[in-house]
Formats: sequence, structure tokens, C-alpha cells
Amino acid sequence: MNDGKLVQEPGPGVAAGADVSGQDGGLAACRLTILPASLLEEIEKYGLESLGRSAPNRWMLPVIASWGLLYVARLGADIVGSAQIIRCLQKGDLFMDAFYIRPDYRGAGHGKAFLSGLKKELAELGFQRLLATLEPENSAGVRLYAGCGFEIVDNLPDYYGKERHRFLIASSLAVI
Repeated sequence: MNDGKLVQEPGPGVAAGADVSGQDGGLAACRLTILPASLLEEIEKYGLESLGRSAPNRWMLPVIASWGLLYVARLGADIVGSAQIIRCLQKGDLFMDAFYIRPDYRGAGHGKAFLSGLKKELAELGFQRLLATLEPENSAGVRLYAGCGFEIVDNLPDYYGKERHRFLIASSLAVI
């Protein structure tokens, strides 16, 4: 893995981004600031495939790209994952509304590489902490986040409605 710094990919609507190479060295990520219709459809489709009804939709993704932080991870031309992040009212905190690696790309270290690179990038942007929610039954997600320095800070019963419980998780973004 390289130094974890996000790499800018060419094209309109791409902000400064990061290179988050996985073990194979091919994973790259970039921050998107605008979404052409074809890319919006692709990210929405992959979000539904990966997260089901919890995925941000075509109405939220452009808002997050414009006013929050929207990252995509790629292997070559293939989008393998995405992260949608918004600012919290607490100064220095961010909330990751959605994070996924597409099912066909899981288990190869891409989630850890992407999440670790994002944390480094967000720290370099001056943020101190990244929060997210996680379904308690998602054992793979629990392992991924724990392996990337997240801790469970609260239990949120019925957070997304009846019987849709979540853990609130947090990780420091301090640069060591």
C-alpha cells in the first residue's frame, strides 16, 4: 500500500482526491463534486446493490457531492465502492452516511484500503473524528470498522425505525 493519499483522477467535477492503493496496488479513489447523469445512475445502482434501502438515492447524492464529501473507489474503470460523508454540527466531526464495497469486490482488502485512505485524507483536511452507524448484525462490517480504528460509542435501538437498530461508531482522525 502506498502512503494512503487520495489521487485526483482527471475529469470535470473531481476535487482533490486520494490514492488508496490496496494490496494489489490498483485501488484508487477520488472525491466527486458534481455528478453527470450517467455516473449518478451508476453510483445509485451500486449503492442499492450494496446497501439496499439504506443507500443514498438520486436526490441525495448530488447534494452530498455539492455540499458534503462524496468519494468513489475504482479498480481500473470499475467503481468498486463509495463513501458519502456530511459535516456534523460539532466542529471537527464528520458523519459517514454511507460506505460500501460492491459485493463482487468484497473480501480482497478493498474496504480496509478505501476506509484507511479516507481517514488519512479527512485528517489532512483538518477533521478530527469520523462517525457512522452500523447494523449490529453486520459482522463483516463490525470487523472492517474495528480493523480501521472505529469503536462502538453508543447503541441506537430503532434508529432507522422499528427493529432497525444501529451501533454508533467513531474513529479519531488524528494524524500520528
